Amino acid sequence: MALPQLSHLARAVTDAEREAFAVDGVVLLKGIYPPDWVDSLRAELDDVFAESAARTAYAGSVLEGNSQQGASSDMTKVLADTLRFVDADALAVEGDATELPTGRSIVETDASHWHAGMRAHNTQGPVPELLHQLTGSGKINFYSDQLFLKEPGSRVKTPFHQDKPYFLVDGGEVAVVWVPVDVVDRENGAMGYVIGSHRWGKLFKPSDFATNSGTFPEVGGISLEGLDSLPESALAEEGIRYFDAEPGDVIVHHWATLHGSRGNTSASRTRRAALIRYALDGCHFYKRPSSPEPFRNTVGLADGAPLEDADRFPVVWPRSD
Repeated sequence: MALPQLSHLARAVTDAEREAFAVDGVVLLKGIYPPDWVDSLRAELDDVFAESAARTAYAGSVLEGNSQQGASSDMTKVLADTLRFVDADALAVEGDATELPTGRSIVETDASHWHAGMRAHNTQGPVPELLHQLTGSGKINFYSDQLFLKEPGSRVKTPFHQDKPYFLVDGGEVAVVWVPVDVVDRENGAMGYVIGSHRWGKLFKPSDFATNSGTFPEVGGISLEGLDSLPESALAEEGIRYFDAEPGDVIVHHWATLHGSRGNTSASRTRRAALIRYALDGCHFYKRPSSPEPFRNTVGLADGAPLEDADRFPVVWPRSD
């Protein structure tokens, strides 16, 4: 699908939204994504997910951080495999985990590195301008994406976690942009955020994404030394804000904000969304010891190097055209 001709926003970011992002660590921007870009993103997501069945989840190269083509996982199958090793109540699933979910729950990580349409959307679309308005950052690098398909009845939750321990970045901050192409609410997978958690000054161990509280294994050189375990008290329901969203809305969160999502318990409603990450002013490459990024060992940058020294992290603001 050809890109829309213009990548400007449907409206400007407001002062109140900038303040909400700074104070809460997350903001819902209603009606800001141009309809033609929503349509373009929907087509690209469908194309990616059509390829997902042919891609291998959790191959050795992914666990070892040597991937050149991202990572694809059907979390419904991952949970079924995990159930052989843990009690059912530990699984990240809505409802009775002894009855395994139906429907796919696809997670595509780093699709932009192999899918030209997604890369064009993420680098040439409206998001860089949105982040410039929201954060005031004068330089923005594209970092990576993660794409989600939660089919009806899949019921797979995304456990609460921080993004910062995953990312190969330091020296500045990263903004994470969630763009839905379907109507999303609690029934089919609403996003939830622990308000203000980006100001706690803590780094939590990365999730394994299969269980409610399990952490990613220390394989392929990963070390979780010095990171905190996420206490259950941090996820008190009164501290979590869930956002209903629809096409045209965008949620942006700070990379240290705790967040997760509901599973899709609906009978007929699909939930598709793109999660796109951008590095802001001051960021440089850092091979973070806790990072389980599937491409962590193939970037070819030394600590402290400008991100744009690797083709995968281009400068997208200011625009080059």
